[in-house]
Amino acid sequence: MRSFCRWYTWFLICFTILIMGHLSAQAGRKKTDSFTFQITPTHTGEAITKGLKPPLKVKWSVGLGGAASYPIIVGGKVFVIGGSTGTTVYALSAKDGHTIWSQSAHSGWGNWIGIAYQNVTIFAVPSGANGAGAMAAYAAKDGHQVWTTTLTNQYVYSSPPTALNGMVYTGGAGSGGTVYTVSQKDGTVVWTGSVENGDDSSPAVTSTGVYVSYVCPQSYRFDPTTGSQIWHFNGQCEGGGGATPVLYRGLLYVRDLYNYSTDTITLKASDGTYVGGLNSAFAPAFRGGTGFYTETNSLAAVQLSNGKTLWSVGPPSGDSFSCSPIVVNKIVYVGTAAGYLLGYDVAKGTNVVSMNMGYGISGGGQYAGLGAGEGLLVVPATNEVIALH
Repeated sequence: MRSFCRWYTWFLICFTILIMGHLSAQAGRKKTDSFTFQITPTHTGEAITKGLKPPLKVKWSVGLGGAASYPIIVGGKVFVIGGSTGTTVYALSAKDGHTIWSQSAHSGWGNWIGIAYQNVTIFAVPSGANGAGAMAAYAAKDGHQVWTTTLTNQYVYSSPPTALNGMVYTGGAGSGGTVYTVSQKDGTVVWTGSVENGDDSSPAVTSTGVYVSYVCPQSYRFDPTTGSQIWHFNGQCEGGGGATPVLYRGLLYVRDLYNYSTDTITLKASDGTYVGGLNSAFAPAFRGGTGFYTETNSLAAVQLSNGKTLWSVGPPSGDSFSCSPIVVNKIVYVGTAAGYLLGYDVAKGTNVVSMNMGYGISGGGQYAGLGAGEGLLVVPATNEVIALH
């Protein structure tokens, strides 16, 4: 009897450990939506959304009359920038694509650059005009304006915002460069940081760091609460330009380089020291221990632990890859200049999706990327926003 009791006790302990481990693993793979450029505040490009798997079908398609930006997908809506001059924020129904609300840029604000979402609010940053910039907050439910604020001392704004932990982060250029941190509650500018030179870098943000990277590179980490500079990687030049950094597993992936043999390098997120180089002209995406690196002529899956290429594919003959990839439910998706959405099994590289969207993907420039959430894969294809399920 005692032997049985001991066996049963050990069985219960082992069973509990297995169940807790399973639940822990599930908790680590939560459903995600697209909240900013490249989906997450660290721009890693992975979404997990229930029920989205090949074969995909078009659920709806909407023309915006101008180049469409990357989508934000949350709360039964798809938020995107569009319009004839790229100056309108649209909230589209995730169900059928009809416009629930829209907001146009204020006179003199320039063209929209990007949007981010947190706390049932959309935050928008226009390109800037009249010697200053601006940021606006809109209620995600009905589009009413919650607040606006002025971003001073610069006049070019080309960095989409990132929202996290009650703050919104962006950058500005013109005279040097500035990183801005704005309160989500009322639009108060909480702190600013000086950088070289503030262009084209949507901040990668965690609870312990705000990371931005500009041409050469000039890369930085700031404390998200105080704004103090933690480190600065000083490249061999400075000037206009930049590229959104991607933060993954303790490494910062930065692009727009000068005098390097690769078009991307990695820096230690902790202290900014140089680690190594790789080739990914577009922002890389990640899943588990694999990175997905994209050039115009190749998409490669690389094992992060040893740098081994697991598989590599090219675009269709005469075509080219035209945007950063994203990973959704074990499929890595990428778009082409001719308008094809292609999907590959993350483990084998087998082509499982090939759909002609009818329009070139990423017609809106480097910030027209893919997004996924709430059972949808959303593709901005020139002036169209196409939702697949």
